[in-house]
Amino acid sequence: MRRKLRRGAIETMIFFLLQLVYPASFLFGLPVRAMAAGMGSLAAFGALYAVAFLTTRNSPWRMAAFFGQLAILLTLMAAFSLNYVYLLFYPVATVIYGPLRRTMALFAVLCASVGALVAVERAHHVPFPQGFHYLLVGALFGGGILIYMMRAWTALEQTNARLQAAQSEIARLSQAEERARIGRDLHDLLGHQLSLITLKAQVAGRILERTGDVRRARDEIEQIERVSRATLESVRAYVADMRATDWQDAWRAAEEVLAAAGIEARMACEIDTLPKEVEHAYAMCLREAVTNVVRHSGARRCAVRLWRDGPLVVLAVADDGEGAAEPATIPACGGSGISGMRARMAQIGGECERLGREDWRRRALGWPEFEPGWVVVLKAPVPIE
Repeated sequence: MRRKLRRGAIETMIFFLLQLVYPASFLFGLPVRAMAAGMGSLAAFGALYAVAFLTTRNSPWRMAAFFGQLAILLTLMAAFSLNYVYLLFYPVATVIYGPLRRTMALFAVLCASVGALVAVERAHHVPFPQGFHYLLVGALFGGGILIYMMRAWTALEQTNARLQAAQSEIARLSQAEERARIGRDLHDLLGHQLSLITLKAQVAGRILERTGDVRRARDEIEQIERVSRATLESVRAYVADMRATDWQDAWRAAEEVLAAAGIEARMACEIDTLPKEVEHAYAMCLREAVTNVVRHSGARRCAVRLWRDGPLVVLAVADDGEGAAEPATIPACGGSGISGMRARMAQIGGECERLGREDWRRRALGWPEFEPGWVVVLKAPVPIE
């Protein structure tokens, strides 16, 4: 990232250095010595700008470059034309990132120096070039606007940096809190069972050591097996609950993803609650289906609807794009894709099918309002509560 920013800064510097070709063009036609002096002054002016541009914001070289550019600017205005006043943007850019008070003080010095030169020229009855007044006002006003805009940009950069730092800290604290919560849950979940397993194992060992009663020892070992199986089921249920995806979160995420992709979303959820395992499967399939729309369809509109059709709960995702020619051509993403959705639906006794435009026309369901290119339909039997 830093390398890209550095490259962009160098490209910007080169662009503005090339703009010095325009004032250099006015020197052609002058006597050789005058033209050489002017060209040399512009070259030194550009070199000082480059030095300031490539140094750090608080480097003393920036101050030296500013006053050097100011001296050359006044020389060009006095020796060749007052119209060179528009070059004051370069020294302004040199010190624009420093402390605000210093920047404003240096800008005042720049304005005062240019004003003093103009006053001297006027006192010696030197005629002003045509349009000079407008150029002078525009340059001074533009310099002030440049300072304001860059200060605002700098403040925005600093605010963004603070926000990113705050977000990183929040993420770190959230992870730490989540780890602590998982640790507490696992302690509560496993502590008693593991203690019981340890106790039963010790009892079985003592029985065999002291009495040799194999039957009693076997009873203790069978209890250890039952507790171990129950503990394993508890851990599996806990992990499954951690992996569960909330349907409302998936629904909101689908809306946000479609909006971010510039796809008009028409969302309709006609069912309030679903069994937990069905909700998880539908949430994961909704995410995958919407991801396929964004990545592969080229659609402008997408409709998502969840409704009940008799004993079945139906989730349909339709888009007006062309997408892939066949379902099999859609690549899997982390083991998902159409095949992944079919596998998830099979786990809850449902099915997943992908219908083309002609298939959807034959069904004549009157949804969505536009003619879809592809429709992913998920169905699963869910008892009515």
